[in-house]
Amino acid sequence: MAANTRTALLVALATFALALAVRLIGVDLREPWLDEVYSQFAVSREWYGLAADRISRGHSPLYYALMKAFGIPGGDVVAMRMASSIFDALGAGIVAGALALHVGRPTALFFGFLYAWSPVAIHWAQNARPYGLLIFFVGIGLAGAIGLLATLGREGAVATRRPRRLFGFGFSMASLTITAGIFAFLATALLPFILPRTRRDKAFLKRWKKALKVPAVISVLAYFAMSGPHIARQVDGYWAEKYNPLGLDGLGRLWSSMLSDGGLSEGLARLGLDQSANMPLIWAGSALLVAFLALGLARSRYRPGLLAPAFLMVGYTLILLCVSIWTSVLVARYFLPPWIALLALAGAGMAAARARTRWSWLAIAPLMLLFAFSGYFKSTQSGAPRDRSLEPVAEIINRVPPETVSLLIDKTGGVRSELILELWPHHFSRPELDRMWPRSFTLSRLNETLANGQNGFAYFQQDGLDEALEEGAPEPRCLYRFHDWVLAYWGEASEVCAP
Repeated sequence: MAANTRTALLVALATFALALAVRLIGVDLREPWLDEVYSQFAVSREWYGLAADRISRGHSPLYYALMKAFGIPGGDVVAMRMASSIFDALGAGIVAGALALHVGRPTALFFGFLYAWSPVAIHWAQNARPYGLLIFFVGIGLAGAIGLLATLGREGAVATRRPRRLFGFGFSMASLTITAGIFAFLATALLPFILPRTRRDKAFLKRWKKALKVPAVISVLAYFAMSGPHIARQVDGYWAEKYNPLGLDGLGRLWSSMLSDGGLSEGLARLGLDQSANMPLIWAGSALLVAFLALGLARSRYRPGLLAPAFLMVGYTLILLCVSIWTSVLVARYFLPPWIALLALAGAGMAAARARTRWSWLAIAPLMLLFAFSGYFKSTQSGAPRDRSLEPVAEIINRVPPETVSLLIDKTGGVRSELILELWPHHFSRPELDRMWPRSFTLSRLNETLANGQNGFAYFQQDGLDEALEEGAPEPRCLYRFHDWVLAYWGEASEVCAP
């Protein structure tokens, strides 16, 4: 094994080990949130039910199928989080190895440190969701792109079989993991046809086009099979709601989430320090990170492999900014692919600064300390305790078989998610069941429930019940009152109305 390959392997292993250790510190500290319960439900289904459940929601079943193939039961959210953390750490290690091989060991080491301690990367790696797997595959594709772009300007025959395979496999699988993988491929694949420096090199473009063939086909198929239909169904619903609208305030919140994700604030609070220091520290860290990013971009003139993370960062961000004009995508987890690219460029900038002067440590050390501080406290953040006020409601509904239940809710009450969190864990042991999906209450839906002989439940506020009765709803068989809310039951099961 060549010396530079051995060095790259050691850097990759060190990055993987550090990133994994940081992520596993607090992987079991938080209770499952709504999307993780969806993951648990999917993994607890039989194989056909798993695929049908995920595809019906516009999601790829790949991550969930892997969890099931690993033998992880649906109820074990911690095991799923650990698997996600392993995938995420592997992705970081692969990118670090490619940087060590094609850019330089200092760049790879700085990148490895920043990504390992990045609070937003830790947060989503510690989730039973596909984001860790996405970073794993994007990391493979990015490593291939770095290797291909490192050949820019080289004449004659150039060995590119390995980077082409990495590029094709990584971005193909990323496209099959989540829609963000399709965006990551498009961003990385298209910009070389626009940048004059890469466009002028005909030999490079020939190699690049050869690498694009397979992932281009896979990404198109993935979009039309899963992502596109889901987006079309939700265009006036979920995706139309602006959780973080495009604008200076929205972009500021997004950047703050990417840099700290609450980890800095958590650390200050736990140490009893003044919270007013949070934003000044974020701004100072932002200034340092952007300065190193600029140095990393400038270094791509001499290290063309750095163009790969530059393409991914710039292209992906532009795509999502355009999409955010009419959708709700300005949230941190959707920006993980350009974030790993940004940190690769920042690592290159830190390496360049260190090579120029020893005084650069006055800027490098504070940024590393900020990441380590924020990352540690993010990893060990316990999160807010879950509101379990609806446990008594779920206990009553669970008195009858779940396959016989029709659950209607007050659409203005905001209780849908809380009921899912309470009800669905009771279904993990019944892999044959379809999902129980609370629907908004309407008189026609109630009548449909009664006509089908189902056990009908409606959970709404008292004025909602009064309005339903005035519209002609039959008197419920029994009622349970919970402060300002009421659970009404229509059906024949006597056990529901038992004291």
